[in-house]
Amino acid sequence: MQRGPDPAASRAAESDRMLAERLKRRDGSALAALYDEYGGAVYSIALRILKSGSDAEEVTQEVFLYAWEKADQFDIHRGSLIAWLATKARSRAIDRLRERQSRTRRHEALAQETQFELPPPAPGPERELSLTESRTIVRRALDQLPPEQRETIEIAYFEGLSQSEIAARTNTPLGTVKTRMRQGLLRLRAAMGSRIAEEALS
Repeated sequence: MQRGPDPAASRAAESDRMLAERLKRRDGSALAALYDEYGGAVYSIALRILKSGSDAEEVTQEVFLYAWEKADQFDIHRGSLIAWLATKARSRAIDRLRERQSRTRRHEALAQETQFELPPPAPGPERELSLTESRTIVRRALDQLPPEQRETIEIAYFEGLSQSEIAARTNTPLGTVKTRMRQGLLRLRAAMGSRIAEEALS
């Protein structure tokens, strides 16, 4: 026997349609209603991917801001509101995860460039702690550099730009960028060596 339409599904679709229409009319209360309805689900999706509460909260905020700004792009005939929000949540969370992993690789590359030897890998939390301590030393050493040298190194290693791209970005001659990079790395190596000595004696 053929079943009729699911009343619960029909009610959910109608609720989504009305809520979407309110968003498109820029009804501020609609955004709060959307968050009350789906905020927990969006946060759970982001948390499952990122394993970080603070990162998941930021992604959740980004998703609902997107929903507010791009409400006209939602089409009830192509899926539900939660499917639309979930797709955006997964995309934003994966982007943030890749950015975090890339940032970690750049920090480690900076440590290698300054000839700072990281401790040998240790299993589990110990390795994570050693990497955190290493990054802290790098950041403290960077803070001791003159501003123009620190800026050049940060752009190079934390944003991945080449020296010619840095020159264009900062409107600085390429030769000056190269000099700042070389001098900055020398100062950084010395500062990190000093910091390591302090840590060993403390």
